[in-house]
Amino acid sequence: MKINICQFNYKTCDFDSNSEKIKNILQQSNTDTLNIFGELSLSGSPLYNTNLYKDLYQSTSKRGDELCRSGKSFIVGTPARGDENECYNSLVFVDKGEVKALATKRNLSRFDDNFVNGNGIETLMYEGSKIAFGFYEDLDNFFRRKIKVDLLILCSNVLFDKDDKDSIIADLSLYARNMKAKIIFVNRVGAEGCFIFNGSSFAMNERGEICKKLSMFEEETSFFETEKLKPETNKPLAYEEKIYKACVLGLRDYFAKNHIKKAIIGLSGGIDSAVVVVLGVAALGKENVMGVLMPSEYSTEHSISDAEKSAKNLGINYVTIPIKDIFSASLKTMQPIFEGTEPNTAEENLQARARCMIVMAIGNKNGAAMLNTSNKSESSVGYGTLYGDDSGAISAIGDLYKTDVYRLARWINRNEEIIPENSIKKAPSAELKYDQKDSDTLPEYDILDKVLTDYVDNHLSEQELIKKGYDEVLVKRVKHLFKINEWKRHQEAPALRLSKTCFTTDFKYPIS
Repeated sequence: MKINICQFNYKTCDFDSNSEKIKNILQQSNTDTLNIFGELSLSGSPLYNTNLYKDLYQSTSKRGDELCRSGKSFIVGTPARGDENECYNSLVFVDKGEVKALATKRNLSRFDDNFVNGNGIETLMYEGSKIAFGFYEDLDNFFRRKIKVDLLILCSNVLFDKDDKDSIIADLSLYARNMKAKIIFVNRVGAEGCFIFNGSSFAMNERGEICKKLSMFEEETSFFETEKLKPETNKPLAYEEKIYKACVLGLRDYFAKNHIKKAIIGLSGGIDSAVVVVLGVAALGKENVMGVLMPSEYSTEHSISDAEKSAKNLGINYVTIPIKDIFSASLKTMQPIFEGTEPNTAEENLQARARCMIVMAIGNKNGAAMLNTSNKSESSVGYGTLYGDDSGAISAIGDLYKTDVYRLARWINRNEEIIPENSIKKAPSAELKYDQKDSDTLPEYDILDKVLTDYVDNHLSEQELIKKGYDEVLVKRVKHLFKINEWKRHQEAPALRLSKTCFTTDFKYPIS
């Protein structure tokens, strides 16, 4: 049997673009090839509440009819309406232009808003073989039915998770051996909003061995004959490279799908902005990224020189706008209110918000969106200024702890110095007062991040953390800071989702 896996980057509700990708493949395909396009390939996903509108189904139905007129064979994902106007997440099996079967998702997942439960995986005869096709989420139900098939085709839009170690491959390998059937898994690639889909579609034989594996983070097609599948070895990407490619893809799609061509970023000379600007340039090109240096009276000489070196290493345009006068004017304006009080975060935050105002103003004037530079460690404990450095159109590293940011920076510099070495080595500081360091307020990041990883990602309780060996005072302090800053996290720039505990998409905590 001739198969063509089509791993594409679809856009939500861009029916013309999505169907054009599919048409181009079908035009090049022979009539004896089964092309597999994957879940919601006609409509894109996530759909959220757009599938409450009838015109969504009219648009996808129209494009589906056009594809059938090609006379080719394919599996395509589309929302579909039932006889009682129920809405289903569906896969349509088309054989030489004729609809042969429809699989509707039974076990709905996080993006199946407003869909109802369907019938699950369906079977049919195709090219002399018994085929089952449907959604990955419905596999367990199908397995219990003990139906013998030659080939199982599964589609699912699975999110990227930096900590996942090929769990789907391990899972399907077990099913392949138990069912004695070949399995094809098709995942989409690309990003929608904060959500990143990494591709990595594959085919495996009856022994559960990978015989074809498509790339991570790239559009790709792969043609093969099921009778000629042979095991192959694939070298996995390094942890840092996966994160890098995921962030670049996430930024590129966020800007492209929102029709934004340029990005602007405040460069402080610190590690966070140095990493984010590298990601921005990789996603958009150096000609579409602008840096803004905004030194204050508290800025050290090396922070300015490190920021300049970062911009020059990447070849981006940058401007320097000191905030001393704006800060002084703000203090003068607030003098009647602040008089007689000790300086505190109110004065410090005036500087962060002044910087945000400058970056946003330049961005507005040039049609550029602001890149946020906050990391997950800072967001966890509220170490950031709301409407200041917490702002931005998208947060590239908001789902990375500080120690992972350092790890990524060293990987970026593995062959040459792209990020100034001093930005990596020096003690991190917000530089909102003299001789300020993050460690004045927070535990050292290598300690803080271990506590946060166990609390946020591994869901250990306070007592479990203490029992594991963490200092009791430290645990109580970190938990307290985490708890009282949820309201701030709700208002931060949306973060590219790299894990199951991303604050702006996954991890929810009571605000009060």
